[in-house]
Amino acid sequence: MCAKTRADMTAESRAALIAAGRKAFAEKGFAAAAMDDLTAAAGLTRGALYHNFGEKRGLLAAVVA
Repeated sequence: MCAKTRADMTAESRAALIAAGRKAFAEKGFAAAAMDDLTAAAGLTRGALYHNFGEKRGLLAAVVA
């Protein structure tokens, strides 16, 4: 079995963050959804969120896209 590529890992990280964002924004609303809660739910770091989306608004844009 071959190792995951960087693109695969990035896609998995983005998908996990989008899923966590979708759930948190639906349950708490955008303003109340804390970055630490989003990243903990995805099992990732704040750095991963910033790298993939720039900020929480970028994640929101991906969730509603």
